Order: sequence, then structure tokens, then C-alpha cells
Amino acid sequence: MWLKDCSQKLDVQSDAQVQKALSDIDGVNAYGAKGGKLNIGVEKKTAEVKDLEKKFTNIDVTVGVKELKRYAETDVVGGAGYLADAGAGAGACSTGFSGWDGDGKPVVLTAGHCSKIIEETGDITGDTTVNETEEPKSAPANGGEGFKASGNGVLGEWGFHSYGSGDLLDGSEDPSTAKDSDIDFAVINVDESKYAAKNGVTDWTSADSNDLSTSLETDITKVGAHENGTVQKSGRTTGLTEGEVFTEYNDKFDFANVGGYWVHGFGVTSSNDKPFSQPGDSGGAVFQGDTAVGVISGGGPLDESTQFGWVADLDHSLEQSGVDFNLEKPGDETPEAPAAPEVKDQTIKPNGDVTGKATAGSEVKLDWAPPAKGTQGAEAQAATEGSETVKADEDGNFTVEGPETAGDYDYTAVATVDGKESEAAEFQVTVEEEKTETPAPAEREINVDPKEIAASDFVKEDKGVTVTVKGFDEGEKVSLKVASGPENVEGITLDETANENGAAAFSIYGTSEADPSVYLGKYDVTVTGANDTEEEEALAGSFNVVEDEEGNGGGGNDGGDDGNNDDDGNGDGGDGGSDLPRTGAELTGLAAGAGLLVVGGAAVVLTMRRNKKN
Repeated sequence: MWLKDCSQKLDVQSDAQVQKALSDIDGVNAYGAKGGKLNIGVEKKTAEVKDLEKKFTNIDVTVGVKELKRYAETDVVGGAGYLADAGAGAGACSTGFSGWDGDGKPVVLTAGHCSKIIEETGDITGDTTVNETEEPKSAPANGGEGFKASGNGVLGEWGFHSYGSGDLLDGSEDPSTAKDSDIDFAVINVDESKYAAKNGVTDWTSADSNDLSTSLETDITKVGAHENGTVQKSGRTTGLTEGEVFTEYNDKFDFANVGGYWVHGFGVTSSNDKPFSQPGDSGGAVFQGDTAVGVISGGGPLDESTQFGWVADLDHSLEQSGVDFNLEKPGDETPEAPAAPEVKDQTIKPNGDVTGKATAGSEVKLDWAPPAKGTQGAEAQAATEGSETVKADEDGNFTVEGPETAGDYDYTAVATVDGKESEAAEFQVTVEEEKTETPAPAEREINVDPKEIAASDFVKEDKGVTVTVKGFDEGEKVSLKVASGPENVEGITLDETANENGAAAFSIYGTSEADPSVYLGKYDVTVTGANDTEEEEALAGSFNVVEDEEGNGGGGNDGGDDGNNDDDGNGDGGDGGSDLPRTGAELTGLAAGAGLLVVGGAAVVLTMRRNKKN
């Protein structure tokens, strides 16, 4: 185990570094250093493999890669020949199907009569002894004379073996004496120190190499009942052949007299020039596609042009014998692919949960993309592709975060268990456009303070009239306009920017402290915003400048100057113009109690127009 996670790159060009990295990793069945990566294949991803991935960033692991079994002359496949000793004599038969018993031990299925010493009278006087396999290149199926031992040693010994009921028929028996247990079936317990079982049936094309395991016609995946139509056989005498299931005959008969003994099975026909089976093919593999259906029991001429063969049906023989036969070694079976995930079409919010169900503990890979071009809505949305793998919990539930962008997405989900992938489940996810509630706009308000002010106070900068407004957008330009006032006072427009709370403030005061009375009268003000719509009306307010309680307008003119004359007599007041510039007077104290206002609003200075003398 690695003691810490310190991701780095493995130097795949260094054999020493690669060997060191793999020294603690068991079960590596393939590897190669290509493209700057160390690629390894394992049957299952162990904790050590996961740690290796964490330690190095350039490790690529492929799961589901099994250890390969080497081909060898000692691999026993269906259709090969083997020898059997019968006391003073010897015989040759064919293997049917190779496989394993319930304990994982290699076995070969063949014909039961191959295990018997049978006299010319048909009487059974004992059991034969299994000897060596036959040398393929010298077998009749390859054009040889046969009966030559392979030199690989004795194949094994008999396990279960049965041929008929054990009583020789003499022709006088009632056919009803046939029993379901009358089978022609035997098992060879293979000596695994010398031979290995290999699933499959040979087509004999590699006989010259003496290794029939390199020329398999088919792998056998199951045992089943025969079907009408073409059937194939492989045996040491005639090799790979074909015949036709004899439907008319089989519709009538379940048993045939094979050498004086009842045998349960079915019939097959073939032409004389291409016989389905011949002596020595006994026990040979009979199959349809990848299904084992029987072993050769016997045969002979049917008529001048047709050969007849009898096949001991394998499903029936296994049932009657109780033999536990497996086409894959127990414990080495390829795990079945998990079921496809169960996922329904669903509608979610942006980044909402996409949920489904799969085999508990499986790795679930989800891929998504917008619908293909040409489907409704495909071009109008900004949906994007994506992929993520999550693990189903102990109840099989899984959840993955959905896309952020609104739109329709075509999803596929594939579950993986022990390197076996399920079929893809297809479904659609609709991501709804997120609806945000726009807050209702604040009600616009205007406040004029005070609404009535004495002239002597109006001309004081720290007093004057304050106009505050609210209900505008943050940053919006807000304009105040003195819409009307006394005839001798010029109106002014002032711009201000609404603060973060949508409020603005203005200060209005007079500048002629010498004669405050000139400001007496009512003033109307309006306030508008730059974002106003046609439906929005300007805010309106007003204030009055009134006489002081102790005088007519308050203040004085220092010796009778009415403020309307100037030194040069032209009536311009000597101030260089009728408008004084606006000041940026700070609104000291205006924020107190207002809550929404900032100190430092704009100030409007109202200047006096000169009275023209008549």
C-alpha cells in the first residue's frame, strides 16, 4: 500500500520504475507502456490498483481483462479421439464435450458404451479402462489409420457411465420395457496433472499440429434439446459433419435399439457419400450452433442412399444421470451484465438532481447532450454536453447533478459491475428556466421640508428647503426642476444620482441675504428620473417663502438700498450677471432621521433677478 497520496507521473521508459510500481499489484493480466502512460488490464479493480492510480497521474486501468489460458496439445476439446483398453483388445471413441463438474474438476462427456467391454454376442462382460488421447494427425478424420497414442499420458478414468438397462435384448421383449434411465452416456474424470478441459468443438483443421484446441468450430454456451433442421457433429473418424434431424422418425420414437440395448435419443439422416457418423465417432459432440444437444450413440444404413445416426440426447442423459456438468469452471464464470438502469424522463431546476435506479453498488455512467439537430428546440437552446459517473447505493439509487443551462437533454445511463456493462437506458431531462421574481418597485415619494419657511431663514445656507425623493433605481439620474416661483426669481434644474436605496436629496436656498423679501412667494418643484416611462408622472411638491413675524421679509439693506439699483445706473445690480453658479453645498444634518439618504446631496442656489425700473 502507498503511504501517502502524492500524485506524480511514472517514468514509463524505466523498466525498473515500472516493475517497482507493479510489485504490489496482483492480477495484472495485460500491460503496456504507450503514449506516456502505463496501461494495465485487470479482471477487477482492487484497492492496490486504486492506490496506484492515486499515486501516478499516467496510469490507465482497463477492468474486465481476464487471464488467458494457453493453447496446448493437452487441452481436451469436443470431437477429439481417445483410446480405451478392453482387456486383451483396445478401442477408440470420441470426446463429446469438455467442461467441469460441481467441484471445478475437468470432465469429458462421451458415450456410455465406450466404457463397456462388449463381446460379439452383445453381452457386456466388464468395463474398459480409459487410456491416452489419440494422436490427431494420425486419426481417420485427418486421413490416418488411427489408434496411435498421443504420448501425453492417460486421459483420466471413468466417472458416471451407463449403457442401456444392462439387459441384452433378444427381440422378444415387450418394447414397453424401455425406461427413461436407458441412456448411452459416460463421464471421464480428467487427470488434470496431464490434461486441461477446454470448452469448444474442434473442426479438425489443425490436426496436423496435433493441437485440436487451436481450431474450434464453435464455443458451446449451453446444453439444450435439439430442434428440427441441420445438426453438426465432430468425431475422430469422420471429423466435422452435418446431418438433418429425422423429424418423421422422432415424432414416433424416443428409444432405439443400439447394439442390443435401448437408448433414449433422436435420429439424424445423411447421405451415404457424406455420412453423419461412422464407427469410432461414438461419444462425439453433436451440436446446433452453440448448444450441445447430444453424443453419438450408433448408426447404420437407412436405405441405399441414406445413412441413419442415433444421438443420445444430452439434456435427457444429464437429467437421468444426475451429473453436475458446467461449461465454465465454477468460480471462473464471466459475470453476467447488470440490468439496464431504470430512469424516467424528468424535469428539474438548473443544477437540480437527476435520479434513477441501477444494480446496487454498480458504477453508473451518465452522458447527456442537447437533442440532435433537426429535433424540436435543438437549435434554440444553449444546452451543453456532459458526462459523469456515480455509484449506486446499497438500494440501487443514484443521483447526479443536472445541467445548469435551461433546455432539453438526451441522457443515456450505463451500469457497470465487475467490468460488465449493461445496456444503455435512454431518457430525457428538461431543465426549466429559472424564474426570478422581480421585486415590486418601491413607491415613489417626495418630501419637501419645510413646506413654509421665513424669508430670513431661506437665505441661510445651513437652513433653506430640503427636497428628498425615493423610489428610483440605484444609479439612476434624478432631476429636480423649480417649475414655477415668484416672477423675479429664476428657476434652476439640478441633477443628482439615486443612491443604493433609490433615494436622492436636494437643498434649495436663496443667496441674497441683503434683501430676503425678494424670495417671498410660492415655489413649485418637480422631480423626474432618467428611467421614467411614458406612464410615470413626475413627482411634484411645493413650498412657500413667507414674511418674518417681526418684519416685512426680514433682513435689511444697509441704508436704504433696495437692492434694485447699481452704481452705474443700468439696473444690472453690479453682480456681473443674473445667475450665480450652483454650489455643491453639503447637506449637513439632512441624513439624520431620513434613513435612506446620504449626506452630501446637491444644492440649488436660487439667484435673484433684478427688478427693472419703469
